[in-house]
Amino acid sequence: MASIELIIVFTALAGVLSYFVGRLNKVAGSVVTILASMFVFVSVAYFGYNNELIHSTEFLPYVTFSVTYLGLFFAILVTFIFAMVSFFNPFFVEKYKYPALYSMLYLLSLAGVLGVFFTNNFMSLFFFFEFVVWTSLFLIPMGRSKRAASSYYAFSTVGSFALLFAIFIMREASGTFNIVSSMASVNGTEAAIVSALLAVAAFAKLGAFPLNVWLPRVLGNSPDAISAVFSGGLEKLGAFVAVLALVKLAPFGYVVDATGLAASQYVIAALGALTIVFGTLMAIRQDDAKKLLAYSSMSNGGYILVALTIASSASVSGGLYHVVAHALASTAAFLAIGAVSRITGTTKMSELGGMIHKMPVTYLVYLIAIISMAGIPPMGGFISKWLIFQAVIDKGMILVAVAVFFGSIGSFLYVFRPLAALFLGQELPQHREVSKEAPFFMLVPMVILSGLIIYTGVLPNFFLGFINNVLTEVGVTPLVIGSYTVTGTNGVLQPALIASVFGVGVLIAFIIFIVLKKSRKVGLMDTYTAGNFIYTEELMHYSLDFYAPLERLYEKYINITKDFYKRLENKVVDLGRLMKYYFFTNKPEIMVLWIIIIMGIILWGDIL
Repeated sequence: MASIELIIVFTALAGVLSYFVGRLNKVAGSVVTILASMFVFVSVAYFGYNNELIHSTEFLPYVTFSVTYLGLFFAILVTFIFAMVSFFNPFFVEKYKYPALYSMLYLLSLAGVLGVFFTNNFMSLFFFFEFVVWTSLFLIPMGRSKRAASSYYAFSTVGSFALLFAIFIMREASGTFNIVSSMASVNGTEAAIVSALLAVAAFAKLGAFPLNVWLPRVLGNSPDAISAVFSGGLEKLGAFVAVLALVKLAPFGYVVDATGLAASQYVIAALGALTIVFGTLMAIRQDDAKKLLAYSSMSNGGYILVALTIASSASVSGGLYHVVAHALASTAAFLAIGAVSRITGTTKMSELGGMIHKMPVTYLVYLIAIISMAGIPPMGGFISKWLIFQAVIDKGMILVAVAVFFGSIGSFLYVFRPLAALFLGQELPQHREVSKEAPFFMLVPMVILSGLIIYTGVLPNFFLGFINNVLTEVGVTPLVIGSYTVTGTNGVLQPALIASVFGVGVLIAFIIFIVLKKSRKVGLMDTYTAGNFIYTEELMHYSLDFYAPLERLYEKYINITKDFYKRLENKVVDLGRLMKYYFFTNKPEIMVLWIIIIMGIILWGDIL
């Protein structure tokens, strides 16, 4: 048996310990994050899977918890991501201005995550939700931008207030903050308002359109390890809230057609589709590999929203499986780029190339991750996208289906760019001497993640079986699965058979590569077909305008949301200046005016 409260308290105390140890030795403090994160993951996974996690008032007497399949599903996944990323901390902590604080905030964020997923009280959920926001907020500026932290805080505030208002409405209707009781008590107009407010909170945390501005800024500018934690872990808090909003609460609005979908489902599915398309188009434009993956995370959040909105057996199981597939693939990809960044000092593809020769294992990790992100078998992303696509087609949502399909094709385009430019492209002279493979302990989590990506694509039934428990708990019919088959709405999938076919193809290709004559390797400057001399190798780098013809088709329209929020920001600044002038001024005449007005208000009754 293990107490949920004890694990949370242990994680928080380990965070405090890592701070004091980190003050003495930076690396030692970061090692504490590894040991603590691994302990938390193993405890949650082992005791939770064996139904031995219990609630006890001994450690946190005023906060109540309970174990649900939904909470356990997210808790195991996110604690695993924290555990894997923690292996990178000792190799980056020296770069941070406050390394001891970094280690403490890392573990405090993990403690907050556990509270969100296990509490059965909405006010406790709000507290832990905010605790995660505040602890992660101060991790962001340890990277390259303080502006990213401001953006994250602004959009998180929108989500937090939406969540708080929804909680108050449910409390008024039910007389309790208990999650199950309060959600069951709302109906009609109240249920519609609560569902909409929770959806706003989910959109803000997922970085979905139109609340997406913070995501590329944070993931592109945070410390490399924190970018991986956000994309693979913390962003999934939005998916957790989305399940509450879109699955546990009934959809609202008029039923549009014979499919039985309500108007709210079409609206949110449309926003999810826009998230997929917008994230895909923006990812194609990026030169920075981290920002490219950031927009990829945004796009994949759209898949989750579309799936949960439809709320069918195939769609919800596909959406939850996509949570797993994207968490594994995105974390692996961010860690691979982080490993390259540590060796070379940059994540810009125009400044990199030929890294496959120095970092072959990192290259394979990234290759496996992007195959899954593109939804290509035999990786986990193929299983989730297959289920989502089947559900969308079954409901006749043609435009949404086009967006889902476009996202898969587009994802292959943008994830191929770092592969071609960063790993397979031209090796620039400044990296020839310093480049080498990542250290062993950085490779360990990347290899583990890669193995799980393949496992989820070949043998998905273990995870789908657990997801079926979640579906039953939230009132959705479980997905039909066999020993090696997955039954969708329009067919049966055999992942192991597909993986075997791909394995044979890879084996044949490898044999051909070994047997046939090798090409002769020549230097880049060894050219004879051009009419001009080449003086620098950098002139031959082709990744800068990789998809320029495609980008020109939509470059005039891509910054619509960015321009909107910029104008909104300017209006808020103007309002702040107005308030400062009238309320925080050193002009005596303004102060006298306000004194007269306030005295007039106080004495209004006596004057009359």
